[in-house]
Amino acid sequence: CKFDQKFLKIPKEILVITMRYHQKYFHTHDKKENVTNEFLVVANNKDLKNFIKLGNERVVEARLSDAEFFWEKNKSQNLVKQVTRLKTMNYFNGLGSYFDKVQRMKKLAGMISDDLLISKDKVELSASVCKVDLMSDLVGEFPELQGVMGGYFAKSQGFDKEICLAISEHYLPLGADSKVPKNSFSIALALADKIDTLVGFFGIDQKPTSSKDPYALRRLALGAVRLLIENDKEFKVKDLINYSILLYEEQGFKFANNSLQKELSEFLMDRFKYYMKEKNIRSDIIESSLSSHGIDSLVKIYKKAQEFNKIISKQIGIDILSSYKRALNILEGEINNQELELSGTPDPGLFKNDYENSLYKKINELRKYFLSINKDENYNLTLSNLATAKTVIFEFFDNVIVNDDEKTIKKNRLELLQMLCKTFENYINFSNIESV
Repeated sequence: CKFDQKFLKIPKEILVITMRYHQKYFHTHDKKENVTNEFLVVANNKDLKNFIKLGNERVVEARLSDAEFFWEKNKSQNLVKQVTRLKTMNYFNGLGSYFDKVQRMKKLAGMISDDLLISKDKVELSASVCKVDLMSDLVGEFPELQGVMGGYFAKSQGFDKEICLAISEHYLPLGADSKVPKNSFSIALALADKIDTLVGFFGIDQKPTSSKDPYALRRLALGAVRLLIENDKEFKVKDLINYSILLYEEQGFKFANNSLQKELSEFLMDRFKYYMKEKNIRSDIIESSLSSHGIDSLVKIYKKAQEFNKIISKQIGIDILSSYKRALNILEGEINNQELELSGTPDPGLFKNDYENSLYKKINELRKYFLSINKDENYNLTLSNLATAKTVIFEFFDNVIVNDDEKTIKKNRLELLQMLCKTFENYINFSNIESV
């Protein structure tokens, strides 16, 4: 079957949705992956007189004629001039109109743009017009294309290409497997949209339950997590949540949920935990990583967990874990049996042998390394450095009796072990990880 080639001028997404989803036809592409005007129809009858073919062509042409009319009409309607019309479009009961939403998004995206070192003016402009396409005839006919059509309208009206892309991608990612925006302007707008929505719905207590999630907030939160992790971008998420709450309050919206920040942070961490499980990271490694860092360090948590997950069954992982566990087991046994208060600061003047001195020296080498680390930490190198301590640690345990008869010596050796464990925990809290 074929339709008139003139319809190839309208956005390809409209063609695909019309044929594939509305009519259940098979659209075709040329060698350059462009949609063609040919499509396939499956019928369980012979079509000797081409009635079935002609009938289906007429149906597609009628649908595409409407789409073409709406496209020509909508693309010429000035996006900026239409923003005020969003005041008439309710966003959600208790959260204002879509005009209110884009004003909040504009300021929130502006804050995000500072961290991304991109033009605040361009980000704020993209936020201002990103929801205008919701009022278009085309999105009314093809709701799946909200955002996408806004990008096309912006492009046809001569907007900057990064603004057009940000508008078209600001709903992404839509779930666990969909595309993640990579452009910084798209990231800023998409993250602002998601944070604003999550804060709003948690603020009015429309949170998901164990069995229901009518507003797809789990998917939305997972999308926010993926935006950060898969773009290697670290943001102060708590600050974004708090600023979003403030923006609602400035518009006169008072939330009844006084635990909003805490609950939303926990919700995002729960989605983050799900994300890591889907990446086949062991549950105990996930828990250990989460207990070591907060929501403002999602990228760091993920990278540390992922790197240790790779090597936990290898010799390097076994060396790290066995070294830490051997010290921790003695330490916990003594602390539990006696009410000791340890500071993790041993006195080198009380050392009785070279094994204590060697361990103390090694710990200080590791501490010096951790102090030298900046934002671009090489996690593989960190783990390699921790693994090098095994020989010194095992020599200490094989030749030194921690439980010395002299209480001062015993406490000092426990302080040394405390110092060792705390140094290892600069990476993650290994105490929660099961032995291999």
